[in-house]
Amino acid sequence: MTLDGFGRPVFTEPPAATGRPAGTRLGLGIGADAGRQFLAVARGLPVALSVHTVPQGPVGELLLPFTPLERGYVQEAPADRRAHRLAQLWTRKEAALRLTGRGGLAAADEIDALSEARDGKVVIPASPTHPGGIAYVRDLPAGPRTVACAATSAPVPGVRIWRLNSLGTKADTQADTQAGTEGER
Repeated sequence: MTLDGFGRPVFTEPPAATGRPAGTRLGLGIGADAGRQFLAVARGLPVALSVHTVPQGPVGELLLPFTPLERGYVQEAPADRRAHRLAQLWTRKEAALRLTGRGGLAAADEIDALSEARDGKVVIPASPTHPGGIAYVRDLPAGPRTVACAATSAPVPGVRIWRLNSLGTKADTQADTQAGTEGER
C-alpha cells in the first residue's frame, strides 16, 4: 500500500486474494460517523468517502453551505424528508472536495452537488487555495439514519462499501453499488 498525492491510501498491487491482475490499483476511502466506520474500495481510481448521520429537527440554519438551487431542493421536500436530502447533498459535496484535495470545504457553497450530480458529475471550481476539478459521486447504502457518498475522478461501474461494527472487528454489512445490493454478514 502507498499514498497518492493527497495522502489517500492506494493499493499499488492488489492483494493476491482479490484475483486481480498485477498492476491493477485499488483506491481506498475511509469514513466514520457516530462511532461507525466505513470502508470503500474502487478499482483503478482513488476514492473519497463521506458519511454522516441524518440530522434531526429543523434544517433552516444548516442550509448555509448550499447553493440556491440546493436550498430549494431541500425546502420543497416534505418536512420529514428535508433532513435526509440535506445530509445527502452534504455527503456529495464533502466526498467531491475530499477527492480533489485538502482545504476546500470553505468553498462548499460554490459547489452544485445537485444539477449535474444526477449523472454523478460534480464540478469543483478552482480558487487561489484549491486546484478545482471534477468528481463523480455515487450515493451508497449506509443505513436508515445514515447517508454515505463515494467520489472518484472518473465514472466507475461500482464501488464496494463495508460498514464495520467497530475498529478491529469484522464487517457487518457489505454493499456492491454496481449490483445495487446490500447483504448482511
